Formats: sequence, C-alpha cells, structure tokens
Amino acid sequence: MLGLRLVLGGIFLLAGLSKLGATMQTLAAVYSYQIVLPDWVANGIAVSLPWVELAIGAALISGLGMPVVVPAAALVLGVFTVLTAQAWWRELPIDCGCLDFGSLHPSLAVLSTPGGATMRNLVLLGLVAVLAALRRQAQRSA
Repeated sequence: MLGLRLVLGGIFLLAGLSKLGATMQTLAAVYSYQIVLPDWVANGIAVSLPWVELAIGAALISGLGMPVVVPAAALVLGVFTVLTAQAWWRELPIDCGCLDFGSLHPSLAVLSTPGGATMRNLVLLGLVAVLAALRRQAQRSA
C-alpha cells in the first residue's frame, strides 16, 4: 500500500508543481476544454488546482487523512477523466494542462493528448480504487 501511495502522491505532487506559478497557462488549459464556465469559476480553478493537487499528493505520501484524501483523489481524477474524454470525443486540439510526459521520452507525448490523458486517468483511477480496497481490507484485518 505504501508503494501505491508514493506513486499516486508523487504524480499529484508533480502535477501541482507543474501548475504552480503558471496561473495563466492553467487558465488557458481550463478554457481549452470549451466547457461553459463563468470567468470567476475558471479563475478559481486555475488558482486553486495546483494547491489541491499538492495537498492530495502530500497527504497520500504521508498517509495523513486517508479517509478524505482517497475519495478526493478519485474525485479530481474523475473530473479530469470526464473532461479529457469529452475533449477527445469532440476532437478538441487541446493540451490537457497536465504533466508533460513527452519531456521524459518523445513516445510518451501521447499521454498529454485528450485520448492519452483519458486512458492515463482511467489507469490512475484504477490505482486509486485498488488503494481504497487495500485500505478497507487493512481496516477489516485490524
């Protein structure tokens, strides 16, 4: 369970760090999904999202607040999955506003496309579900 928490927490930390101090780029990514939002909501998302991702990542790594953090991670990933899936379905030419995996290796750039991000998020949601199941099993055993 620790390894899974570290992997998921690390991904959330990196995602938050990649957006920290890049409010305008994050705002542009929010608008690129072409979802009708009031400007104040889009701005609120752009400002708060990095901090939410950092908090989730730190909590997953530390193991603090797991009854709240695991559902929060699932919620954030679920929202991202729906947004990237609708962008993929609508064939929107967007940068998902997430981690740039292409900088690690050119073949990983597909993970930043709407289709790749949707698939990646589904895998991450699966990992969060495994973490939740392991937590429940550990609680029953205790």
